[in-house]
Amino acid sequence: MSELIFLDLEWNTTFYRNRQGERLPFHELIEVAAIKVEASSGAMLDSFHSYVRPKVSRKIENRTYRLLPYEREELQELLSDAPGFLDLGPAFLRWCGPSPVFVEWGMNDVEVLLRNFEFHRLSFDADWSCEYFDLQYIYQKLCQEEMGCQPSLEKAVTELGMDTDLDFHSAWNDTYYTVLVYQTLLDRFADFVLFHRPPKRHGPVPLWELDLGVHDTRWACKNRLEVARPACPLCGRPLSPGRWVRTTPTEQVQRCRCQEHRRLYLAVTAQPQGRQWSARAAIYKDAGPIAERFHKTCRKLQDKRRERPSA
Repeated sequence: MSELIFLDLEWNTTFYRNRQGERLPFHELIEVAAIKVEASSGAMLDSFHSYVRPKVSRKIENRTYRLLPYEREELQELLSDAPGFLDLGPAFLRWCGPSPVFVEWGMNDVEVLLRNFEFHRLSFDADWSCEYFDLQYIYQKLCQEEMGCQPSLEKAVTELGMDTDLDFHSAWNDTYYTVLVYQTLLDRFADFVLFHRPPKRHGPVPLWELDLGVHDTRWACKNRLEVARPACPLCGRPLSPGRWVRTTPTEQVQRCRCQEHRRLYLAVTAQPQGRQWSARAAIYKDAGPIAERFHKTCRKLQDKRRERPSA
């Protein structure tokens, strides 16, 4: 990891309708900024910056205007002269290289970038992969006593005693400030290295859990033997499986039965990791909110079946 790419994006939240007619939100990019940095020294090596002409919605939301440091006419002129994402996206990928390591302030930008590629049906090379770090979390762990409130980039820059001559909430300016924070951390901590945010744990403690690895599709992990033929973590006997119920976009739950320990819940979660899916499985006895989501979804499915007209 000799080279890092510091990334910041600005987008306009708009809506579109999918093939089923559902109205869904979409964060459409309107500005992309990135700076290549030598990891060991923090030296800036190269940069990429461009505005993006929106395609899904030409109307910029009022919230976007309030957030960005541009007058309405100025931003409209910048976007009207900019390339569309179909041209900009591949050019940015070529600039990044085959295995970029991104650094961002927060955890949204890379996911929004990948979502724009997916929305515009732009494909990646077969061996393309990326990794990304959240400098906001790293700064919070190293420089703040409490982890409750996530610091804004402006707050971090001010606390570190940097000059704030540039406006915030411009993708280019925010990228530059993020690099300055990284350079300051390198100077302050002799053994400084980037580290990932640990996964959050919510809800009950499982009887058993397993990292299922990374898969090309969201629910391919269910083909793993440990999931397809689960065993009771308490006695080792095979579980009698029920049907899978999708309780959230990233969770499926199956109610199983053990001859000795009776009802158990098998939950599988899949989170996006670049263009693939990172999956975990867990078995619970007292599943708490997982069981509540399972039963609530089952009731909704039953109600829909009752509402269907009979043949």
